Amino acid sequence: MRGLVWVVIVLLAVACNGGGEAPRTATPASSPSATPQATPTPTATARPVPSPTGTPTVAPTAALEIAYVGSDERDIWLVAADGGSRRNLTQGRCPRLRGPYWSPKGDRIACIATGSAAIPHTQVLVFDLEGRLILQIEHAAGSAGLSWPDMSGASPSSLWSPDGRFLAYVVVEAPLGKEGMREEHTPVLYVAHSSRGILTSMPNRQQPRWSPDSSRLAYNRPPGETLVVYALATGREEALGEDMRPLAWVFRGKKLLVAADYQEQELGATYEANLLDLASGQMTRVPQLDNSTQFWLSPDGITAVVLRPSAGRPSLGILNLSSLEFTPIPGSVISYPSDFIPQSQLAFSANGSQIYWFDGSDAIHKADIDDGSLTQVGRLAGDFFLAFSPDLTRVLYLVLSDAPPAAPGGPLPWNLWVANIDGSDARLVAENAAGAVWRPPPTP
Repeated sequence: MRGLVWVVIVLLAVACNGGGEAPRTATPASSPSATPQATPTPTATARPVPSPTGTPTVAPTAALEIAYVGSDERDIWLVAADGGSRRNLTQGRCPRLRGPYWSPKGDRIACIATGSAAIPHTQVLVFDLEGRLILQIEHAAGSAGLSWPDMSGASPSSLWSPDGRFLAYVVVEAPLGKEGMREEHTPVLYVAHSSRGILTSMPNRQQPRWSPDSSRLAYNRPPGETLVVYALATGREEALGEDMRPLAWVFRGKKLLVAADYQEQELGATYEANLLDLASGQMTRVPQLDNSTQFWLSPDGITAVVLRPSAGRPSLGILNLSSLEFTPIPGSVISYPSDFIPQSQLAFSANGSQIYWFDGSDAIHKADIDDGSLTQVGRLAGDFFLAFSPDLTRVLYLVLSDAPPAAPGGPLPWNLWVANIDGSDARLVAENAAGAVWRPPPTP
């Protein structure tokens, strides 16, 4: 009898897990040119889809576009910020989906289809903006969840490498024991080309983090919690030390922020945050980021906005990672219905000089990084804030619909709204939306 498996797919922190069946043979469309080819483990099937010949894909002309999940959680829809040009991109090909995950260049969308009784697989799928399937990778799995540390909101496309060429995720299979409990098994790190399929698989690796230039991956190698950096061009690993987990690349890839002495707790985890200089190996303590403290990094990775718990609503402070000087933002508040605040609730300006955030009540604020001066930008009447547009001119949010659930006992329907950042010109852009992400600015 086939054993059930648990599969965790880490999207630089997001995971998928479930049960499955016998593997299929991988059939990559072509060999990679730069990264060494390694034989995939027999738990996955890569089914690259060749780019179609003929007219090149032309991106929709909307200046600001949104990808959102339909209420049935089977499809990704695209809609212009003004509510026009709404269309179904995936046509039922992402059952029980997780995502959407925009490519950094805004030219493709990935989703994680977590399967059903009819499709007992977890699939990593990549589509162009005409809805053509570019890549399909299958794993024997059937559901999805989160993985430590939950940095998934660091960008809406945390599955992707920053240059959009590669994908990285971890699969962990855990067969059910005699008592029905899941047993420990080996995590496998997969690196895939975004159109050619799986390039390599490395057992006993987890929690991958892309370097800013997409040339390296930092990850953790159990059981000794070894911190490793992998170079894609050479396929070589460099072990940097024991008992460390990667949190983020900082200083434009010159340093790593790491969690040392990590210990699971009943709620969260305890660890010591350190800056690791990759050239010298020097470690510098960053106590302001200890013990699962939530933070947001500036575009250059030199400034962190830090969540500061308090007896009332949490506040924000600015941490300069060069000087380790910490400056509270007077009067700042931010909250969310859960302990974890989505990363999309705060955004840096393009040059990193300002931050914008939704306070979790009804107000949008901004603050200058240099002096911490705070200004209220506008107010919103939405029920759940989603995200700032890339140019910081508009916001996405959800409003609970007056319509009844589609089925008795089913989830409540939500409507997707867009407004200017000051709260003006609010308009309904889509009904029955489960979530939404702005399209990144298209780049060559």
